[in-house]
Amino acid sequence: MARTRTLLATMAAGLAVTLVGTGLTVADAAPAAQERSKNPAATPFALKSWGYGTRVQGGQAPAQSGVPAYEVIGCTNLAGIDKNNQVADVALPGLGTLSGIKTRVWTTRSNGVVSSWAENTIGKVVLSDSPLGTLTLSAVSTTAHAFHDGTGFKTEANTDLAKLQFQPPVGPAMDLPLPTPSQPVEIPQFGKVFFAHKKANASANGAQVFANGILVRLYQSGSVVRVAHAVAQIGRGATIGVFSGDAYAIGGNAAGDIVRLGRNPLTKMPCQGTNGVERKRELAGLDLGGQVVIGAASSSSVGDQDKRRAWGRERSRVASINLGGALQVTGIVGQVNVARYGPNRTKLKANTRGTTLGRLVVNGQSQTLPAQGLEIPGVAKLEPSITTRIPGGIKVTALRITVLDGSGAVIELGNARLVVKRLKKIVS
Repeated sequence: MARTRTLLATMAAGLAVTLVGTGLTVADAAPAAQERSKNPAATPFALKSWGYGTRVQGGQAPAQSGVPAYEVIGCTNLAGIDKNNQVADVALPGLGTLSGIKTRVWTTRSNGVVSSWAENTIGKVVLSDSPLGTLTLSAVSTTAHAFHDGTGFKTEANTDLAKLQFQPPVGPAMDLPLPTPSQPVEIPQFGKVFFAHKKANASANGAQVFANGILVRLYQSGSVVRVAHAVAQIGRGATIGVFSGDAYAIGGNAAGDIVRLGRNPLTKMPCQGTNGVERKRELAGLDLGGQVVIGAASSSSVGDQDKRRAWGRERSRVASINLGGALQVTGIVGQVNVARYGPNRTKLKANTRGTTLGRLVVNGQSQTLPAQGLEIPGVAKLEPSITTRIPGGIKVTALRITVLDGSGAVIELGNARLVVKRLKKIVS
């Protein structure tokens, strides 16, 4: 059976990739050795990985196509975690089917190498773009690996594809040549198949690798199908806790469950924090058909830690929202603040200070928005400062607007979430 494999290795300081290191560096060895006697699974690194079978975007595909067999290891410093998810069969609405989807994510420490892994395998992918034909991909698998081998942070990613076959509307099925990273396979009128799309980087502070095994672009439907997705990350700098958080100014759906707004602009907190440097993204604005106009928006993440304390902040802002001239709200800010400290890092402070709403104008008249919210008949229901306590942290939506025009549209503005989990070790 024809088979191809591509190996992508990104190496810190130009060193050759090796899966067995010579041991930790002097800086890392002391805390690691100290911790082995307390918790054999603890490492001096922050680890994260996830994977899923497929994602369909664009064209005639549903706005949210789903991600079958999704599995994730959230931010942790523990090796020895192993999680799996599998699905026998999945239908891709209007496009085809998947069979035998499996995702595995795991963390390891062996012979001085600390690793974060993600793997997705799919037995068969069948994509139909009627009446142009059917494309079958057999035995697709992608593995992402980010690791520290004692000399530095490195990454690698492997993708396998056993067979590519096309069934035209008339005539026998054809076995196609397998794509390569530099040479996609073109199927006239039907689509194009790209192999092993990867993005990786490694530095003195960490490494991450994103890998899509196969990408198929279908001409008639205009859909893009990403097959066998895997991501692995590793980083240094976690001394008190590991972070998990994000901020996005705009979320919800614009027309019931039909058109989802996504999370924009989105910032995510790295597992070890941002070393005290604010990371920020901005969006000029959004016009949803003239009936809902959202002004400039931004989101930001910042977090840091030392030997005594880990702290962070997630914040998102929306300058204004205008619902057909009947309702205007300005100065919307959602913010959460979390700090972990104290003996054995058991103390936690989490609040939403900084969450605010500016001016509310209804039919040209300024109003005060009550804490319990406000309903404007025939226009919208407004719910301010929706706060939820979650393990190790807190999340907030500064303003949720349910549009009362029968569409079921819900718009969430000023969203922020942050968790600081306690490490299973003390780095001295």
